[in-house]
Amino acid sequence: MTNSKKWQLAIALVLTCNFALWSAEEPNDPNRPQIKIELGDQVMPWIGKLPGSPGRGPVRPTHVAEVFVRHGDRPRLESEILLETSAAAAMTVKQREFIESSDTLTYMGSSKKVSNHELFYLYAVSEEDARRMIEAFIEIVGESPKQKRLQYVNKLRESQEEMAKAKGLLPGKEALLPTVKAEYDKSKKLAHAFSADTEAAEHAKQTMLEMSKMLDTLDVELAGIREKLKVIEDYWRRDDRQYKEAFAKLQEMQIIQTIELKGAEARRKAAVAIRKREKDFLDLFDRWTSLDSEVKGLKSTIDSRQKHIAEYEAILADPKPDMLPPQIYQDKVVIYPVAE
Repeated sequence: MTNSKKWQLAIALVLTCNFALWSAEEPNDPNRPQIKIELGDQVMPWIGKLPGSPGRGPVRPTHVAEVFVRHGDRPRLESEILLETSAAAAMTVKQREFIESSDTLTYMGSSKKVSNHELFYLYAVSEEDARRMIEAFIEIVGESPKQKRLQYVNKLRESQEEMAKAKGLLPGKEALLPTVKAEYDKSKKLAHAFSADTEAAEHAKQTMLEMSKMLDTLDVELAGIREKLKVIEDYWRRDDRQYKEAFAKLQEMQIIQTIELKGAEARRKAAVAIRKREKDFLDLFDRWTSLDSEVKGLKSTIDSRQKHIAEYEAILADPKPDMLPPQIYQDKVVIYPVAE
């Protein structure tokens, strides 16, 4: 059978586009292209990067794939990007050399032959390499839609994880809240029964500050009283006649300072107790308000994430055109021979 007759047979072969960039993340993607490849007998010219100019390069192609893609964002199709695709790994060494050194791909712009589509010519040094070029092309033009879909997939997963975490924490926090609130109410009744919550908290802070200042003053006072008593005791120990007349006066001073000491110590003990009471109240206030805020925050997170999940699921169920793989005209690509 002659080569001409072989071309005229236009044998339709089905190519399942199992591209790594799609299948790695979305192995069950129903939108993954299923492209039918046909062989045409029309001999095509080698067109350069600019339509109307001849192709140039040390390596000449033998085949060209004609691809009609529905209007969309024009992808970057430089040689280095082609060679980075998973399909490039299966290309022959000569095809890779061809991509690196010669005009490999031509963008023809809007097609007159097929309305609302753009025409691309993908050149190769063999029919099999032309098939790999088709795979690489679809891989590239499908990358942007895939990334947009993956953004929503990731957002959906993050929202689901955040909602699950919030739902896991909420029951325990809610169960603890009444106990903490009861403890706070009991403390408030003892310390600030007639004040609003925030007002009571401010009063407690102010009281703690005042008690701290009082304790500083009392510590100074106590140090002075103890030093006076120490001096009086030193005089008591001396066996000197000139001081014997002063013993009665010393005894009186000792009694007075001892009374002052006990009074200051009692005031200090009371100040410490008051400061502790206010601190315990503030701790309970902070614990209650923090726990209450956390419960409200968890409920808000659950509500918002439920809305986000519904939104993302709706988008993924009915994706916009820019999130879908490239639409190849009639899901078909024709490979033609290239004129020598």
